[in-house]
Amino acid sequence: MNEELPEFKSLDQGIDFLMGYLSRFSEDLYEQEFYVNKRWREVRDDVHFQEAILHVFEENGSYLRILDGDIYTGKWEYTLGGLVIQFEGRHELYERVFLNESFFILKKHGDHTSKGRSAKYFFIATESLARRMEWTDLLTIMYDIYKSNTNYMMIVLGFFVLVAIIVLLSIL
Repeated sequence: MNEELPEFKSLDQGIDFLMGYLSRFSEDLYEQEFYVNKRWREVRDDVHFQEAILHVFEENGSYLRILDGDIYTGKWEYTLGGLVIQFEGRHELYERVFLNESFFILKKHGDHTSKGRSAKYFFIATESLARRMEWTDLLTIMYDIYKSNTNYMMIVLGFFVLVAIIVLLSIL
């Protein structure tokens, strides 16, 4: 992977690119400590999207959608290998694309882009990050996660190779 992140025309295009590298560093949905009782802010690449939408998955199964301070309630449940979100009379199944302490990317089950839905992914980030950064900046941070994890793995691998060489030389 190059050191510089390419430019993307859309958030979906950037996520598609990054997931080839980042998916192995993702946490799983059963690890609820990564997303429960946190304030997640919705991120879109639409310049006309100016609302502040927060999403909160409470430990008791309540789902809060907060639009510019107005609270709407629903329910959520980890089941069927994904999150079922019940909101405004609908039940929707979302599958994890990526999850860590700062980013939560979901995809609604099925192919919705071919059915006219504009966004492929439901991208939310911690409120502290998302309120002060554009989607392109958030993708750069995600790319940096890959680079730092890859560098760490190279250091660990180098350490094990060094130990193996020392052990081999001590045997000879």
